[in-house]
Amino acid sequence: MKYLSIGRNWREYNEEPVKRGEILIDSSNFSPREEKAKKRERPYTYPWQLIWVLLFIKFALRLPYRQTEGLTRELFGSLGLKVPNFRTLHYRFTTSNFNLSDFPDPEELPDDFVIILDSTGVKVTNRGEWLRKKHGKKTRKGWIKLHVALDLKRKKVVAMKVTDERVHDSQKAKELIEKSKKKAEGKGKRVSKVIADAGYDTHEFFRYLGEEGIEPAVLVRKGAKIKGNPVRDRVIRQIRKGKKKWKEAVGYGKRWLIESFFSTFKRWFGEYVVSKRFDNMRKELVFMVGIMNTLMMAQVV
Repeated sequence: MKYLSIGRNWREYNEEPVKRGEILIDSSNFSPREEKAKKRERPYTYPWQLIWVLLFIKFALRLPYRQTEGLTRELFGSLGLKVPNFRTLHYRFTTSNFNLSDFPDPEELPDDFVIILDSTGVKVTNRGEWLRKKHGKKTRKGWIKLHVALDLKRKKVVAMKVTDERVHDSQKAKELIEKSKKKAEGKGKRVSKVIADAGYDTHEFFRYLGEEGIEPAVLVRKGAKIKGNPVRDRVIRQIRKGKKKWKEAVGYGKRWLIESFFSTFKRWFGEYVVSKRFDNMRKELVFMVGIMNTLMMAQVV
């Protein structure tokens, strides 16, 4: 299969994934804000950078806390590095606040900043799934929803929100875009287009996009009627002339990228979270998405 190597510098190609690990544990990427802002008594025994790396290992390998302690003890014990036990690691996780912006991101945002919106359901626990299927148990564990805004060019999540299953996609659309705008404006960029399916077809959302000067590549519901909303009405007229032509013109077909992201996400991490409290579920999903962003870097600057 010699054709695979045509036009590719394999030395650079192989080096990029290696550098991702260097970015992960580079001390310049992390701020001790947690220890300075929250810890007013005796300083933590274990620095935040060490806790971060151990949590990264735990969630990347989907390990329980006890197994994480055992693995890291064997890995770092021979180096003379003392690692926290599973109780300490769990305590630091539950008492800390995590956001997607905490994960290192050395890549520049694209000039043509297009985002794709969608959500997916995540089970709150996998315990009892076999019993429900085997014996027809009626116990309902429920779901939570992961709402994301995906950068079209870099294929990385730039904003996310975790809610319960009753929250409709359109209810979090504006919040996701506002987070994306804030990140873009901090880099001197702007959100130029939003791609989303018919789940985001509301008059309020189209008016918001019009006010912000963002091009809507949002599919309207079947049978949608013109009702005096200029931005939405324009999309309806274009679709009536030919849906396929409209999709090609606005790049709606690129929405498959977010479906691919969710598919990869669930293959890596499964379809459930193990935390019991909602806040910890959110943190768990933040870590998972952050890991994907880190490992899916297109290039390392």
